[in-house]
Amino acid sequence: MIKKLLALLLLAILLWGAYVAYAFVSSPPKFTAQWGNVSNATTEIVVRGEWEKAVILPVSIDEVAMRFMNITVARTESVKISRKSALVVLGIDNPDIVKALFKYLDNGQSGVAEISVRGSLFKVIPLKFNVKREVSLNILEKLNFTANSTPILGGLAYTPALLGTRASWLGEEKNRGILLMEMRFYNPNSFPIPLSNISFNIYANDVEIGTGYLEKAIVIPANGYATAKTVVEIIGDNIPEAWAIHVRNGEVSTVKVQITLTASFMGKTISIPVKTEQVRIKTNIIEQINEALSQISGG
Repeated sequence: MIKKLLALLLLAILLWGAYVAYAFVSSPPKFTAQWGNVSNATTEIVVRGEWEKAVILPVSIDEVAMRFMNITVARTESVKISRKSALVVLGIDNPDIVKALFKYLDNGQSGVAEISVRGSLFKVIPLKFNVKREVSLNILEKLNFTANSTPILGGLAYTPALLGTRASWLGEEKNRGILLMEMRFYNPNSFPIPLSNISFNIYANDVEIGTGYLEKAIVIPANGYATAKTVVEIIGDNIPEAWAIHVRNGEVSTVKVQITLTASFMGKTISIPVKTEQVRIKTNIIEQINEALSQISGG
């Protein structure tokens, strides 16, 4: 009798498996992701799965996680599975995003994003799969600024022209990312211009995320060129707020940079606003997640 019951149970499982396979092959499930609730501390990603034919799925999901640069930046908040759909809500710890970003810059602005799912079938058979995507977005190249020379002091002198800016990553200290901004200047005046400081401020969505200073005083020779090295500290504690606004804006941020020189002209120390520039930065995080999920749908 026991053998017959086991045989019937096995047959039922095989028939159920065949039907589920048929249902998913004839009408593959579709998985999509979108942003959910957003705050300065956390950000939600909502993943939905839908399929046309109703099936009973005795599946339990223990964990869904998203990693970036080998840092777990999102974990499962809730999982709901019905006969024709599934809903998974992932909670992102925004400060972990900052850690991953700094590590991404440490790695030469390239890395890997990974989604992993761990669960079980019938609470016995383990289920596990990972999907990885390479990420490569050159953030630092956006920080290239120029400015024309303009008359000051009633036309008696001209501001130095900023010919270009090259940003490089130096590392992270106490949750602050350190950038070196090499700024190439041209002095159109017939006299040298001593620079004692450069104020360099960065705002993302009106949140101050960076502040800088001249590493060493320099002199721009008359009708000549000089490169000023400015150290800029990225304020990691302020980035989560800017990130939350970035997500709410559809993954679009406005980054504003203000550059002010402290220089000596004719025996006077004056502050010279050289540049105020805004750049638009857009990411495609949800798009890349959906591309990865489409592999599951296709599979």
